[in-house]
Amino acid sequence: MDKRKLLLEAATKLFVERGLHATPTSAISKEAGVSAGILFHYFKTKDDLINELYVSLKKDFTANILADLDKINSKLGKIRLIWSNSWNWGLNNPLKFKFLLQIDHTSCSVNLKEHPELVENFNLFINMIQDQIDTKIIKEIDIQFLMNSMFGLITSMVKHLTEFPELRQDQVFIEQAWEMFYNYLKP
Repeated sequence: MDKRKLLLEAATKLFVERGLHATPTSAISKEAGVSAGILFHYFKTKDDLINELYVSLKKDFTANILADLDKINSKLGKIRLIWSNSWNWGLNNPLKFKFLLQIDHTSCSVNLKEHPELVENFNLFINMIQDQIDTKIIKEIDIQFLMNSMFGLITSMVKHLTEFPELRQDQVFIEQAWEMFYNYLKP
């Protein structure tokens, strides 16, 4: 594995375990098994490391939740796939998911959300949600609030299935959870 990737993985782990401010770059280098000089070769500052990590994880999350979306014809089916892909990614990538949650609750996420690649993906979601509203698949309400609420429900699903992993294979539970999710959204 290349050193940059080792540093990003070590940073993800330590930021989740210790927090952003309590994680020195020396600990990240040590966890990755590289010298501090190598870390600063790839990332000029700790903030640069945090920014790159956040952007790369947001891109990975988005790519995964949009996977196979083009194979679904129904608008409701697309919402369900995004819902399912979102919580599955969170369960399959627990440290990455926790890091994204952690950063989303800091002031640095405000600047990072202006990153061109993230803006492009965000606009894609905004347009999709607006289309769902226009066609009366989901209720008309402030789109930003709606997206935050949807993510809150997805986060609850990840938390619940982490605590009760046997439910991940329980189709009755999955259907009930989907119905609850969609009942929140439908007009």
